[in-house]
Formats: sequence, structure tokens, C-alpha cells
Amino acid sequence: MKLLYTLIAVSIFTVNIAVAQNYHSGTITTNKEQTFEGRVSIDNDSKKVFYKKSEDSDIYNFSTIKNVTIGDVNYTNTTFNNEEYLATTLVSGKASLYELRNDNFLIINESNGQKFNLKNNKQQIPGILSLLFNDCNPVRDDINKTERFSGKTLISLTNSYNNCEYGTYVPTETEINKANTYNTDTFRFYAALLGSFNSTKVNNYDSNSSNGFGLGLGLAASPSFMGKLQGNIYIDFDLSMIFSGDNDFNNGLIPLNYKVNSYRLSLGLEYVFNKEGILSPFLGIGYGYTSDYYNGYIGAIDFKDHNQNYFFLPKTGVLYKLKNKKHIGLTISYISEYENNLSFIYNEVYNPLLIKNSFVTIGLNYYF
Repeated sequence: MKLLYTLIAVSIFTVNIAVAQNYHSGTITTNKEQTFEGRVSIDNDSKKVFYKKSEDSDIYNFSTIKNVTIGDVNYTNTTFNNEEYLATTLVSGKASLYELRNDNFLIINESNGQKFNLKNNKQQIPGILSLLFNDCNPVRDDINKTERFSGKTLISLTNSYNNCEYGTYVPTETEINKANTYNTDTFRFYAALLGSFNSTKVNNYDSNSSNGFGLGLGLAASPSFMGKLQGNIYIDFDLSMIFSGDNDFNNGLIPLNYKVNSYRLSLGLEYVFNKEGILSPFLGIGYGYTSDYYNGYIGAIDFKDHNQNYFFLPKTGVLYKLKNKKHIGLTISYISEYENNLSFIYNEVYNPLLIKNSFVTIGLNYYF
């Protein structure tokens, strides 16, 4: 249990550090004209503003807020496609440019619009802007010549567009393909620290328990062909290694002690809830393969052996979105019971050694 408490404590500590880094000195003004000064954090994904002052803290929904001021910048409610944002207006006109904090921007051109991030979507920005400004060829040429986009670049291009002599323009196939790459497949690589709790039954005697630790690597992918479910459904491929120390096991009147190293791989599906939020719970199911290597003694006989098995892997957990848009996650998974038959003959005597295992594994993951 100490390992479990340690993993949870590390997770909470990391989360608290990440949250603290999002706060800045500012002022919240509510729709009731109440004003609160302190440290604030705007989250346009969850549509909430987080507030702290001394020991006090609170959370405000966008619908209850008139404006938020951070430094000299004022953020007010902006609505597009029935979705609320707290944004500051950088350019107004036929096309309007809004800044949403943390390198996130929103451009609305009459009935069209797009939200994007300067860092995460830098390869897609030329295609996005070309479609939004598709009736102004000079601006389109400037977009295609621009190597690096910034807030100043976006302001300049939007102003140029608002002063353009508009004409008919049909995007080329190349420009459409660039814009469509905004919906490319989503990948998350991750590394994990693992704690394992093993329930073992040897030769059908009473259950024994043991603990282990390990490391994991994996890839979670959400293909673009999933459409609106992209970001909700992930295909997960996982590799892990679990190591346990020497343990004594109940095997009737015959002493039994061994350690086991397990090497596993699994393939499965995960469904992520609240995919745009800071906290995203998930459920998953998988099917896996394990190769277990044993080293120990039964009675006065030393033995080494290994066996392979397949297992089902239901799991659940939660992801926390960091300021850099990466995630940390806490995962709890259950490996269904499987059997390793390590029975052997020694000095012409048959020695039964039938080991049934099931596991609960807790993982602290970092997604990059």
C-alpha cells in the first residue's frame, strides 16, 4: 500500500504545481458588478475561471462573468458556433481576431471561423488562414510566403484582409489539403511508473499476495476517420515490465519461494470523457500477452522456468492537462486470472507447481 500512497502523492503534487503555473494577478468582474482581485486562471476548454486569494479560492463559469483583466489585457465574452470564449479583441472588421491566452487564437470571418494554437497547429495555420481569407488573393500570397506565424503576424494579415479589394477565389487543391491536415490523426506517446499488486494461488491452496514495480511505454492514437469521436476514442498499444522480489507462498507443507519478472504487451481501446477539459476520465478494455520468468525454490529444489499467457485488461483512469498541453495520467488496470503450469520432474519425482495469477496495476503516466 505504501507504493500506492506514494504514486497518488506524486500525482497530486505534480498537478498542484501545474495548476499554480497557470495563475496570474488579475481582476474578475461578475455580471452583478462584483469585483474580485487576486490570482486568476482562464480555461477556455472547461469554460471556467479559477480564482485564488490568500486561503480563498473559487471557480466561476463564463456565463456569470462580465470580464476578466490580467495585467493590461481585458478579456470579455465572445460567442462563436454557440460556444463561449473569454477573449481579448486584437482586430475588428469583416474578419475579427481574438486572443484566448496560451498561444490560442480565434479568427471569425462573417459566418466562418477557426480556433487554433500557434505551437500545436503551426503546420496547419497557412491552410486555415487561406480558407478564411479566400476572397483576398494578395493576403493569400502573403500567407504562403510567411515562414513563422506569431500574434503580430496574425494582426498584420487580418488588417490587410480587412482593407482588401475582395474578389472571387477558389482554393487550390494544395490549400485544401493543408487546411484538412488540421484534422490529422492524434498521437500520444507515454511513459509510466507502475506498481503491481498480485493475487496468487499455488496448487489450489489459499491465495497469496505480493507486490512489484515496473516501467511502461505506450502509444495511444485517435485516427481522424473517427470524425467527431476523434479525441474520445483511442487505440492503445502498451509495453511494460514488472519486477517482484523474493516472496514466500503458501503451498501446503512444502516451502515455496520465488521471484518473477513479467514482460507484457497489450492492445486495446479507450474512451475519453470531457476530451477538451482539464480533467478527462477514461474507461478502456484490452487484450494482452505476458511472458513470466520464475526463479526460486520448492522444498530443497531450485528451479527456473517461464511461461506465456494471454489476458483481458479492463482499466480506468483520469488525465490531467498541463499548461504545455501535455498530460499526466493515473491509470488503474486489472489483469484477469491466468495460469502458469510450471510442474516438473526431479529425480524421477513429479513436482506439481500450478500458479494462478491476477493483478491490479496502478500507473502514473506522462503523455508527450
